[in-house]
Amino acid sequence: MAAWLQEGMIIKWFAQNEWHSYELNALAAETVHDSAEHTCHYSAELPDARVQLRIHNNRGLTTVEQQVSEAEVTITPLRTGLVISGVQLVMPVESILSCIWKPHLSPQADMVVGDKMFRSPAIVFEDAARMTALVPDLAHIERERMIPHIMDYVQADHSVMYGLSAYEETGHVYHRLTPSAQAFSQSVTYRFYLLELTKTADQRDKDYRGIERFLWEQFAADRMPLEEEASVVAALTPYAEYAYGWALDRWQGVTWQQFSLNGAEVGGVVFIVCARQKPGLGQEQEWREPKSLWNQAWFCGLRTAYGYAQWGKRQGRQDWVDKSELALNFALSAPQLDGLFPGYYQAGDDNRWESGRWYMSGPRRPAGHEDYVHLLDSSWTCYWLLKWHRDVCADERILPFVRSYVNRLLSLQLKNGGFPAWVQPVTSQISPYLLESPEASMHVMLLCLLNEIEPDARYVASAELAAHMVTEKVVKTGRWEDFETYWSCSKQWEDKQYGMLDPRSGLYNQCNFGMYWTAEAFKDLYRATGKAEWLDAGEQVLAEASLYQQIWQPGYFPVPTVGGFGVMNSDDEWNDARQSLFALTYLEYYRLTGNASYRARALWAMKSSFYMMYCPLNPVVKAIYERVHPRFDENDYGFHMENFNHHDGTPVDGLGEFTIFDWGCGAASSSLAEFERSLAAVSVPVAATTDY
Repeated sequence: MAAWLQEGMIIKWFAQNEWHSYELNALAAETVHDSAEHTCHYSAELPDARVQLRIHNNRGLTTVEQQVSEAEVTITPLRTGLVISGVQLVMPVESILSCIWKPHLSPQADMVVGDKMFRSPAIVFEDAARMTALVPDLAHIERERMIPHIMDYVQADHSVMYGLSAYEETGHVYHRLTPSAQAFSQSVTYRFYLLELTKTADQRDKDYRGIERFLWEQFAADRMPLEEEASVVAALTPYAEYAYGWALDRWQGVTWQQFSLNGAEVGGVVFIVCARQKPGLGQEQEWREPKSLWNQAWFCGLRTAYGYAQWGKRQGRQDWVDKSELALNFALSAPQLDGLFPGYYQAGDDNRWESGRWYMSGPRRPAGHEDYVHLLDSSWTCYWLLKWHRDVCADERILPFVRSYVNRLLSLQLKNGGFPAWVQPVTSQISPYLLESPEASMHVMLLCLLNEIEPDARYVASAELAAHMVTEKVVKTGRWEDFETYWSCSKQWEDKQYGMLDPRSGLYNQCNFGMYWTAEAFKDLYRATGKAEWLDAGEQVLAEASLYQQIWQPGYFPVPTVGGFGVMNSDDEWNDARQSLFALTYLEYYRLTGNASYRARALWAMKSSFYMMYCPLNPVVKAIYERVHPRFDENDYGFHMENFNHHDGTPVDGLGEFTIFDWGCGAASSSLAEFERSLAAVSVPVAATTDY
């Protein structure tokens, strides 16, 4: 068997409404040609079936640094016919190894990691010398998924499991076992890999680059081939035209909001609209959430306005450019209190903007934080103000606004290098939440960009201090907690609490948004300081983020998936809108390293950013929209759900009822504009790699 597993493997078999355990017995081992190719056989006799396990060292995949074994489980009937309700192969793990990663949490005894979480799937362990992993064979699942695949790690008995069973989504969102009998006329087989990597002497803990490389070479490279960048951009450009045609033309009576605020004309695309608000149906004013405009980490009206400013100039649409300037006015109209400012404006109870008001932070926040500024949102807004100043127009209002905020931000930096997440702007009272979190990386991004425009040693010193904190308190511990982890749709409950380890796995609840900020921050610090250590640390973070990228097309999802992203280990959406941000991150890392896999990941992440748009270019998705929303027609092309398989109580066939321009097609179109400009500047380093 694989060296990192221990004796005592068992088969758990579901029958008569319960799980029964059977010992796997070792049979004769085989050595073929030489000791580099070795096969172990195990067998268990069940009342109605024989289960055989074959673990074969794959000499073609094994190197000095990497040992790869292929495991195959075969279930054969002992009598006529084969009925399987559920089977689990449970394998004890060597005690010195610690579990450091699995793609989904399963906090209760009847929960598992279902294959609806198999994006770049692996369960990973580590000690001082090795990193090991169980990796599902995605090619086998593509060919022969007769029963859903499941896997898990349980800390109490320190075992890893892989098997077959039906399961259901429960809560928001976990996978609960629901074994269901299925009859087969012949044997059933499933496969996975057992991987062992030798760590280098200076390798940091939780450096997943070896795991990410194996997944890339074994599965992703063939499914995410490199394409000519200009052709990809040309193919995606019509999506941007649909996006802006929808929000700024065909639906503008609902989506575009323009009003006077403190004597200035402002505007923006409203936060969220539903399919029922289609113009002409009489439900245009039936809002799912309060009518509002946001400049927040997800829903950033300024980021999307940056996009239609660029596309408006390119397409000769002065009306789009004019609207973008109103969105800039809105961002700059936020009242500053010693630099701090709100990012959320809500219409009044009568749905009139004139009776509305600013709130210090949007509703995705801990209870009692209505009057606290979320510094993450403010830094993201200022980051886009600087990008506007650099790329669109050097508006004279921008730099004074940003300087005022940054001066206050620097005064709030904690001794450990971190920053508060929420601050009361008048009293400077600090929230106890997220004091050592990856949200600090967003401030690093802002400080580095401001330093590019106005060099100041204070900015770089503060950024490095914050980055060291993130390295120690987040990257090393896997504690990727941010506002989305607990205060969005996947909320806290008994077995998911802020700052607490998951009770069954010993892992933190985590969200990959912090991985995006941190990969960007470390890259920016490398550029600001010239220190190679920051680029290396950034690649470590990007490898962990890559475990959330969808590297294949599961047959059980009816929409395209390759290249898209999931969100966190306690939710199970696919094709989430953050993929348009990661597309740019991968592209920048390709520019700095020449690693061609980053280039391919970037292209496919960019393509996936438009998978969920309703338009003729997406015929499969279009058909689902028309089945779920039968009144949709060509006037609705551009409507874009933020992800697929979102469990908020409204989806039908995995498709929801709403769209958010600032976290959907508008955001993707902004990224596409940046993507095209960045491609024009790509120059591969002299030492560029041509493969992984």
